[in-house]
Amino acid sequence: MRLDRVRIQCFRNLHAVDIEIPEGLSWVVGPNAAGKTALLEAIYCLGRGRSFRGRRFRSPIEQGFSRSHVQGWIRHPLGPTRLDWSSNADERAQRQRADVALPVRLICEWTHALVDGEPSLRRRFIDWNLARWDRSAVAVFSRYRRLAAQRNAWLRSGAAGPPVWDRAYAEALAALLALRARFFAALVDAFRRVSAEAEWLTELEPHWEGLVAEPSDLLARLERMRAADRERGFTYLGASRADFSVRRQGEPWVASRGQGKVAGIMLQLAAEASVSAAEGHAAIWLVDDLDAELSPEWSARAMALLRRQPGQILVTALTGKRILEASRTAEDAVFHVEHGTVERIAR
Repeated sequence: MRLDRVRIQCFRNLHAVDIEIPEGLSWVVGPNAAGKTALLEAIYCLGRGRSFRGRRFRSPIEQGFSRSHVQGWIRHPLGPTRLDWSSNADERAQRQRADVALPVRLICEWTHALVDGEPSLRRRFIDWNLARWDRSAVAVFSRYRRLAAQRNAWLRSGAAGPPVWDRAYAEALAALLALRARFFAALVDAFRRVSAEAEWLTELEPHWEGLVAEPSDLLARLERMRAADRERGFTYLGASRADFSVRRQGEPWVASRGQGKVAGIMLQLAAEASVSAAEGHAAIWLVDDLDAELSPEWSARAMALLRRQPGQILVTALTGKRILEASRTAEDAVFHVEHGTVERIAR
């Protein structure tokens, strides 16, 4: 799978962009506030259906316009496909449904949060990769959410009558937890391989801290907690009670921002190794401001790891930044971004 072309309209300061994306690694260079990150963000929206930027960045719609639109042309084993994503001023962002998805992976200034951020971020990381690693997970998650909603509605209504939802809920939750545990075991194995091959952070290992239990055990816990759940109006025992940590010699690891970012990159590389082996195709890597928080030596080492990936890679860099001078090769494509325009620079 590869992204052949992307067309962007009225997305932040990118008014009208239409470029072809080559194989291999492409540098996206330019001054501050030129639109480099916006280009990666638009492609991310095409793949994930939402932005990776926080609320402080607000709507991606260009000022003075009512709608932004991103289109991508994908080369896929099932045939050429076009994806569409749009955001309207009076509607939520939406992505047109398609038979194929565009898997994208992001490295950015918040990558360290996979190590030291909120548990919800790590759960989303596990669940998004799990859904690609094992396609049956989509149906498992759907059934669990439906049963959770039904049991919670019963609790809010006073939980009168027999607990008809408990057994089905316990079975659905057990299936979900078992899938998570299986994927996490594969992730740990891949993390060991990545760190060993890179000879970097080899003393670290991800550690699962989430619940894993049989349906009968979960059912017994639901029975014991039923009165408290009725008071709360929702089921406390659920899929959100899960997290993982990165440990060193069995103890929780306290990392600097730079160390956390490298460990986060390794987690992404390990996940990609597991998922791409199952799916048969690679993700597109979107790498924004890689050298933030990293020394020149660590930036170069991280770039060397990313270059081993078989898919397309887009890397942003400020014009004249050391990482560009140190890591660019003659085979790399270069796009220059300035004042919201994107042009490929001839070799």
